[in-house]
Amino acid sequence: MHRFLTIIFASLFNVFMRFVCGSNRLTVTGQDVFERYGQQGGNIYAFWHNRLFYLAHFYVRRVCGRKLTMLVSMSRDGDYGAAVVRKLGQDAVRGSSSRGGPQAVRKLVTKIAGGGDVAITPDGPRGPAFTVNEGVIKLAQVTGARIIPVSFDASRRRQLKSWDRFIILKPFGRVHVAIGEPIEIPRKTTSGDRELYRRQLEERLHELDRVCRDHLTSGPGEQLGASRGPLTQSVR
Repeated sequence: MHRFLTIIFASLFNVFMRFVCGSNRLTVTGQDVFERYGQQGGNIYAFWHNRLFYLAHFYVRRVCGRKLTMLVSMSRDGDYGAAVVRKLGQDAVRGSSSRGGPQAVRKLVTKIAGGGDVAITPDGPRGPAFTVNEGVIKLAQVTGARIIPVSFDASRRRQLKSWDRFIILKPFGRVHVAIGEPIEIPRKTTSGDRELYRRQLEERLHELDRVCRDHLTSGPGEQLGASRGPLTQSVR
């Protein structure tokens, strides 16, 4: 019965997601980063747990012909999340730091070794919210994959009263996605250096959050650091 409910939920949620996400006007900062690396494979897309709703849709829409592997917890709530991911035509690997972690990491390593992309919420599945766990840094170190930080914000949205303040879009608004420059972790990185990279990713994600928020507040033209010169693009 539980499995049947997850299938029904995934079907209904997919229709809801397509309508809501599709009705919002999208602009993107860092589109050039996505264009440079999106089709190459070997990417780890990192974003906060509460931003899952739109960014899964964004990847499916923008990278045709490539499957994304999403790390999803083995909880009952994770069953619904995994069903949604598969309904979107993507792959789900089940596991977390508290359950099934080593097996999940091996599967992710295999996916990356085959040229695939994976997506990880580095503050999930239990938090603390907006704090990067070291696991994503270790995965990038072992595999040589580049970490691409991503964020989004929306002019019309609702935040749930969950631990991560999960964001649900409302229709007919504006969405801004910000994509940061990749972070690459050398294979010989020490534990102390991993902490530096962990902080760098955390700071970069917070910076991208600000870019999205500021863009929606003040309109086009916001930049993610003048030295990087990102491209802001409107997409209909």
